Amino acid sequence: MKKTFLALTTIALISSTGPVSAASTTLTLTDNVNIRSAASTSAKVITTLKKGTKLTAVKKVNSWYEIRYQSKPAFITSAYVKATTVKTTTTTTYITNTDAVNVRQQATTSSKSLGKLAKNSVLTVTKKSGDWYQITYKKQVAFIHASLVDKKTVKVTSMSKPATTTPVKNVIKAVDRSKIYTVNAKEGLNARTAAATNAKIYKTLPHQTVLDVTGAVDSWYQVKLDGKEAYVASTYVKASTKVSPPTTPTTPGVSVTPVDASKTYRVNAPTGLNVRTLPSTSSKVFTQVGHGSTVNVTGETTGKDSGWYQIKIGTGLYYVAKSYITTGSVTTTPPVTPPPPVTTVPGSTLMERAISIGQQYLGTPYVWGSSSPVNGGFDCSGFVNYTLNAAGYAVGRTNVNGYWNDDRYLGAKLSKLRQPKRGDIIFFENTYAAGPTHIGIMLNNDQFIHANEPALGISRVSERYWTQKLLGFKSL
Repeated sequence: MKKTFLALTTIALISSTGPVSAASTTLTLTDNVNIRSAASTSAKVITTLKKGTKLTAVKKVNSWYEIRYQSKPAFITSAYVKATTVKTTTTTTYITNTDAVNVRQQATTSSKSLGKLAKNSVLTVTKKSGDWYQITYKKQVAFIHASLVDKKTVKVTSMSKPATTTPVKNVIKAVDRSKIYTVNAKEGLNARTAAATNAKIYKTLPHQTVLDVTGAVDSWYQVKLDGKEAYVASTYVKASTKVSPPTTPTTPGVSVTPVDASKTYRVNAPTGLNVRTLPSTSSKVFTQVGHGSTVNVTGETTGKDSGWYQIKIGTGLYYVAKSYITTGSVTTTPPVTPPPPVTTVPGSTLMERAISIGQQYLGTPYVWGSSSPVNGGFDCSGFVNYTLNAAGYAVGRTNVNGYWNDDRYLGAKLSKLRQPKRGDIIFFENTYAAGPTHIGIMLNNDQFIHANEPALGISRVSERYWTQKLLGFKSL
């Protein structure tokens, strides 16, 4: 009998009702964080809690956690927390509290005894019936009076640590792609590898940099940089409406017939050809095109205005004398009749391409920090950068000061006393700040094309303002 008691005391038994689990999430702040009245960055800030503060989450709503602050609901963004899930399991153990406890066949004291258990024997309880516990004893159903059993409850806590909370792909929200997004931080804006202030800085973006914004998450914008995803604080980004380029103008009273669009129309004027605002030698000269360059001919004038080709530059319609345009090869032999007397030296093939490309964007808006027409326009250094690269001359992006003072970009400085020629890159100083601040490309010995507010256009060096600001030239 003693041997039986000893064997029974070693039986490991589990709870009759099974473990009861509960889970809660502990939040540890990874930075100083605003606690808000609703799950939105525009909601009222209730208070700011310090880094390292621990909180208990009530539930998670998208990328926000609901908590209790001063017994009231409050919200905190998941981008600034480390979440730890705490699970509590409750286990109940049933143990005999005396020696020689009868195990009976039925739930009555008059029922047959199936055996006896020693004190502190652990029982496998399946349910309670009145004053009796139903147990499993020697692989059969049996009963023990409840007064002979003590019930002990033990809580077991386990912690599971999920991955660090970072912006998740499915919470990236769409943004208005019709707007232009620019950095609005004079000291620059950090672009980070994740939407969190403690994330690694990928690079710092200068003030007024145009951003390729692909989405938004909480108080951050997701942007494309160098083909990679990065994040910038939306507080330091300005979203503005894109300005549509002006519509193609018409010329009232000028009759034009179509031309063969399959042909290539080239300038055959070794000293350059004047482009005029109307089909008349007395009309205003808009710009000049170099010998051998191609023009976009949209029609030929007829009637009283015959003898001119209508051409398109940027979004505008202009006119060139038909006698100086050929659809065949261009030679160095000048035409019988010389062009109007404007001093012009043809630029290099490279600069002719750059000028031709640049003239296509005449009238497009001035956009600070932009070096691509996809942003709706250019700033002055961005315009020169774009046209040179598009023409086949690889040059890095910097500001006017960099292009002027670093000979690695556009070569050596040339004096402002130099007689400018077509294709020269012209520099100005002290236009809106001290030092080199403005840049353009010469079209002849006086006119230059440049990006200046409000839009890309053509000005003259001989104008008093530009003469006073002239700094010098560079030539490729």
